[in-house]
Amino acid sequence: MSCGGGRAELAARFRPKLDRFADTYKDNHQHPELSRQEMQTAERIISHLRSEEYEVHERVGGHGVVGVFRNEKGKTVLLRADMDALPIEEETQLPYASKVRMHDVLEDGAIGDSPVMHACGHDMHVATLMAAASALRASRAHWNGTLLCLFQPAKEGGGGAQAMVDDVL
Repeated sequence: MSCGGGRAELAARFRPKLDRFADTYKDNHQHPELSRQEMQTAERIISHLRSEEYEVHERVGGHGVVGVFRNEKGKTVLLRADMDALPIEEETQLPYASKVRMHDVLEDGAIGDSPVMHACGHDMHVATLMAAASALRASRAHWNGTLLCLFQPAKEGGGGAQAMVDDVL
């Protein structure tokens, strides 16, 4: 991917349009999903990428999503974000704190009801990659190549990346 124009100029130009992704982050934080259960997260990502005119590949390696934006000939760049959350109870008292509980495999192997939160920043990863997808599409006159936005499921539970590769990513 090659870029024309100054990065600072592009950042200043698109900064006001990116502020809405703070709400995306808060929504992601408030609605976390465990590994291999990222259905709602995937749907939000798919909806966003389609609204930005990306070619969308769904259910890659489970609930993974890949958005493809082709912008003339050039190099291919892949940007990646993790999607899943952890079985941890949130105690932050934030107005957008997670109150989600999901079925999970407990330490003793039983299926139980676990609290869920984004404790590793995956909520921010998703929001940031969605913002980057929007900004790069909007600034397409300043670069050429192919952009792949990969949203990986099941990072915390393990196996999500391999499942995406096995699905012939």
